[in-house]
Formats: sequence, C-alpha cells, structure tokens
Amino acid sequence: MTTDGTSGSEAPLVAAVIAADPARAAMIRRELAPALQATGTVVVEAPTVEAALAARTEGNLLALLVVDAGAATASPQLDVDRVLAPAAGLDPVPSIVLLSERHHHTDVHRSLDRDLVHAIVAVPWTVGEVAHQGRSQLARWLRRRDATDARLQALDDGARLAEGPTSQMLLDLELDDHDLTLRLLRDIEGVLGPLPRLQLPAGTRLTHQDVGVDGVVIVVQGAVALHRHTEIGDLRLHHASTGPVVGLLSLAQQRQAFFTSRATTDVEVVHLSLEQLDRALQLEPEVGAALAAVSVRALARRLRRAEQLQVREVKLNRELDRERERLADALAELEATRLELIETERMATLGELAAGVAHELNNPVAALTRAATYVATDLGALLAVHPRSQALAEVLTTAHRRPPRSTAEDRRARRAIADRIGDATLADRLVAAGIDDPDDASRIADSADAGELARAADLGSALRNLTTAAGSVAELVDSLRAYARPSTQRPQDDVDLHATVEDALRLVGHRLDRVEVIRDYAADLPRLRAHPGPLSQVWANLLVNAADALAGSGTIRITTRCPDPGHVEVRIGDDGPGMADEVQERLFTPRFTTKQGAVHYGLGTGLAISRRIVATHGGTIEVASTTDEPSGTEVLVQLPTAGPPPDTEGST
Repeated sequence: MTTDGTSGSEAPLVAAVIAADPARAAMIRRELAPALQATGTVVVEAPTVEAALAARTEGNLLALLVVDAGAATASPQLDVDRVLAPAAGLDPVPSIVLLSERHHHTDVHRSLDRDLVHAIVAVPWTVGEVAHQGRSQLARWLRRRDATDARLQALDDGARLAEGPTSQMLLDLELDDHDLTLRLLRDIEGVLGPLPRLQLPAGTRLTHQDVGVDGVVIVVQGAVALHRHTEIGDLRLHHASTGPVVGLLSLAQQRQAFFTSRATTDVEVVHLSLEQLDRALQLEPEVGAALAAVSVRALARRLRRAEQLQVREVKLNRELDRERERLADALAELEATRLELIETERMATLGELAAGVAHELNNPVAALTRAATYVATDLGALLAVHPRSQALAEVLTTAHRRPPRSTAEDRRARRAIADRIGDATLADRLVAAGIDDPDDASRIADSADAGELARAADLGSALRNLTTAAGSVAELVDSLRAYARPSTQRPQDDVDLHATVEDALRLVGHRLDRVEVIRDYAADLPRLRAHPGPLSQVWANLLVNAADALAGSGTIRITTRCPDPGHVEVRIGDDGPGMADEVQERLFTPRFTTKQGAVHYGLGTGLAISRRIVATHGGTIEVASTTDEPSGTEVLVQLPTAGPPPDTEGST
C-alpha cells in the first residue's frame, strides 16, 4: 500500500522534468513521454521539485524525476543539492536522473548522501538515452515497491529491461561459479582447442608465495586455499573465496605470487601459460568478458571475506577490551581485598597490643589509685595533730575537691588575687593549688603561717591531680580493653551504645584537642546486642575523619536517637567545608580518602571497614554532605537493637 492508501499497481504515476529552461524541458519531455506511455505515467514539466509536487493530482505518486542541471556556462549554475532537497522528504522517494553538461560538480554530495541520485547522463546525450534511462529507473522504482506490478511488463520493451541486464559481462555475473567456469573454458578452447585436464591430489601447491607466475590455473573441480607466510606463522586467508582462476591477480603483482595456493581436496585443473591466455584474449572478445566476470566475482568474495575478518577483528578487540575491563575490575577488587586484609590484620595486631598495654597498665593504675587514697588518709591523720589542723585541713580539702577550671578562669583568678594581696608570685602559687577566692587567698596571705597554708593547698592540688590522672588512666585502660576485645566472639547483650562512643572519644582524644565536641545523647536509649570493640572502631574512624575535615578548628556534634523500638541511630556531624558530589560517590571505595578538603589516594580503608562492621551488625551507614553555606558533613549509622543477623555473628 502507498502512503495515500492506494496499492502500488493502482496508483497513477507521475514523471516530472525539472528544468529552468522551458525549451530544454519540452525537448526532454518529448523524448521521455513516449517511453513511459504504456505505463500510463503522466510526464509534467516544472521549474522546481516543489512545483512538480504541486502539479500532481490527488492520489498520484511521483515516481521519476529528470533534472536538468543546466549549461556549463550558466551563471549562476543550478545548485543540485538545493533543488533535490525537497525530494528527500517524500515517501516513497522517486528515482532521479540527473542531466548535466558540466565536467565537475561540487553540489551533489548531500544528494548522494541521501540516495537521491540514481543515474547521471552527460549532455548532449545520444538520442534515446534519456528515454532508456527513464524507462530503466521507473522499472527499478516499481520493482522495489511491488515486483508483481503489471506495469513492469509494459516497460520490458522486448529487451529484458525489466528482468535484468543485456551485456555479456553482466549476464556472466548472474551465472553460478561452475557454469561461469565452464563458459570461460568453452570460450578459451574455442580458440586454443581442447586443453588437458590435470588431476592433482590434495596438498598440491599450484603457486608459491613470492615466486614468479607465468600463467594461470583454472580450477574445474575441487577446492583450493590461499595461504600466506607471515611473521606470526602460516595463515590461511581464503578458501571458499579463492575463485576458479588461480594466479590471475598475481600477474598484476609484477608476476610474483602473493599467496601460496594449495589444493585442499583432489582437484581437476587446466593450466594456461601467459602466452595462451594472451592469444585467447586477442582472438575471442568474450574470453575477456568471462575472465572479467570471474575476477570481479573472486574479488567480491575476497572483499567480503576481508570485511568479515575485519568485523571479526573488531568484535574480538571489543571482547578483549571488555575482558581487560573485567580483569582491571577484578584486579581492583583483589587489591581492595588485599588492603582490607592488611588493615584488618593491622587492627588485629593493634588490638593485641592494646590488650597487652591494658593488662600491663592495670596493676600500676590500681597502685596509683590506692596510693592516692592512702596519701589522702595519712595527710588527714597528720593534720589532725597539727596546731593549725583546722585551717590546714580546710585549705587542703578545698584544693583537693576543686573542679577543673579553664585557662581563662585561672587567669582571672590570678589577677584578682594579685590585686588583693599584692604578691603575683604567691597569687600564681595559690591559684595553682586551687585557691581562687580572693578572700580565702587574703586570709592565707595575712596569716602568720601563710607558708604552711600554701603548702597545704599545694598538697591538695597534687592529690587532686593524682586522683584525676589515675582515674583517667583507668578509664583509658577500660576503653582499650573494650576496643581490643576479640570480634570473633559472639556479640554481647546489654551493650551501652553511649559507652562505646565514649571509649572512642577517649582513644582519639588527642586528635580533638582544638575541636569542640557536643554530645546530644538520648536519655532513654535502649541497650543493644552488639560487638562493643568494632563499634568503637566505627566511631573512632568517623571522629578522626571529622577532625581531619575541620583541620584543627570547628565543632563535632554527636547525636543519638531511637527512631523506633527496634533500632538506634548515631549521627556524627561536623561543620567543615563539606564534600562535592563526585567525592561522596567514592567515599566507601578503598584507597580513596579526603583529607582537609583535598582528595588523596592512600590506604583509605577506614570508611570501607566501618561500612562492613555496620553491615555485619545488620545496620546501615549513610553520608550526607554539602559545600553550600552552612557547609558540613553528617554520617548516620542505624543499628538494630536485636543485634547482628545469625549468619554474621562473630564475623566483624
């Protein structure tokens, strides 16, 4: 069916002659119209394709365009691409015959690219050539649409035009290989007489690579393969594409065989010397036509073979590229796994060291704690018998129990006391001993036993420092024990999430000296089933990352919540510069790290391991970051209170 709903046989046809010169258009029409009359095709004249389309009646199909490109001396000359452009939008596209007396065209490349030029006829043309081309192109157009169209028979004109070619060479190309070979031999033997058939066994070489060729071999029966020896070995390049004439193309290679031809089956051949071939070509023109047909067909097959090999090569190269990518990905995964194993081993070693250190510190810390208690008790007993026991005990107790103060508070206290007593050195000593009230400092300074009172304050401050240090070391030892606890054990019940966070804060406290840490802990956070040590490792990794992002100044906020009865969540956020989207996409990639806003490649396994630990607990970890003001990064870790899935217990 056509685009207007009529069938190919029913739709009337229009042929248009496009010419700027009305006289030329009329001349072309007078020659073309009789040739198409039997098909009922209407031939019209028009200056442009658009005008030809407008001249059609409803239901007609524009099947043929004959376009006059104008005289060679015309100025300006007709722009063929511009004239034919409207035809590209037609469905179906008509057959187009271009008439031109120009020797050179630079205005047809777009038309050829769009398959709009089907034949070119030189002007002046032989009488009847336009009619012949018009009839041929219309027949081809009809055959493409509907091979059963009755109008094809009207275009036959007794010359088999609608069925195929009439020249001998083109007719030869339509024969199969065996018939074409027999026709070639018949024509040759018609000149030279009967030629002997040579029966050769499989494996016989007919030509030798790089050896002179002084004739050709016609293969009547059997198969021959073409081989070429290269630096990578002997390659078979042609077999089914060899063709029936062996050695003909070598005559164009300075009579040197490019291939070694070898029979792959028993073959029957006819050998022709160069002189015999030359004589046959001189005496019988049809030998040349048959030989040309044989050569064209062999070349076509070899070209197809070469194209197939090229396509195969491209496919293999693409497969190799994909395989290389897969191998690269596998290598990257192996490298990431290796680094993770190294990091895991390092953490295991660190855990063993931490356990050893904690064990070795446990006894000295206990001794320090007991010593601090004994010293406080003994000092109280000694002071009880001193004449100024009450005053000394009061000063010692005040210094011992004084809560920690900031450096700024100490400076203010020193200035206030120095202004009151007029002695900066004594003021420094009293403040260091814990005396920060100017009235207390004044009483001590005015006392006759000011030296004893100052020493009592010093002793109280020393006791406070001893007790505080012993307690801090004891807490650090407890944190080390929790951190070093083997992760291969079964998860513990009733784990305090806040305790694991505090353990991490103590362990990385040296990295947070100049960073403000804000704790926003939920008061009713449920206990959970977990591995405390690995969880502390997660918080330690996240806190170190946040400290690195802040580069020494800023705020880290730790928030804990219970979003539902079965889960707890920890948020660790900083107000650093934030991260770009492309950095966030690679945060959990091993060997990818961000330090102080710059991207580096290093060990970079902290986040990857943290995600693995969280995953083995049955939880999730997410990162949100922005570089817009206010910038910052927040990591959300959500954990189930029920603990790790059964199949992952002990695998953290």
